[in-house]
Amino acid sequence: MSSDSTMNQRITPFRVMAAGASWRMFGSRRAAETLLQAMSGGDEQSRMLAGMSLIKAGRRSFDLIMERVEASEASTALVRLLPDIDGERARKVLQSIAAGDQGELKETARECVDLLDRIDSLAPEDR
Repeated sequence: MSSDSTMNQRITPFRVMAAGASWRMFGSRRAAETLLQAMSGGDEQSRMLAGMSLIKAGRRSFDLIMERVEASEASTALVRLLPDIDGERARKVLQSIAAGDQGELKETARECVDLLDRIDSLAPEDR
């Protein structure tokens, strides 16, 4: 099977859940790649499960997404996960992306910073 046909295969929700567990427990790079592929795939359920798995993995996923940002390979969907993983750490990264020149990614980063600002303006009991 060619790598193109492998990349275009549908990633099943079961495979995404298994990859999520492997990524969280063992830090498997192969599992991480499966999650990243699912995030950019056409199946909404797989995208949702991949996003939840990346968020649950915390710092490990933040670092993975940062690698993609630094390589200019991050999607808007990945950037939107950063505040859910670590809001404080994400703010600096998002401000940097928002000041950049990456079109759609720039706008997504601005939206995320706006959201973090609105959350910060809430009273502690409303958060």
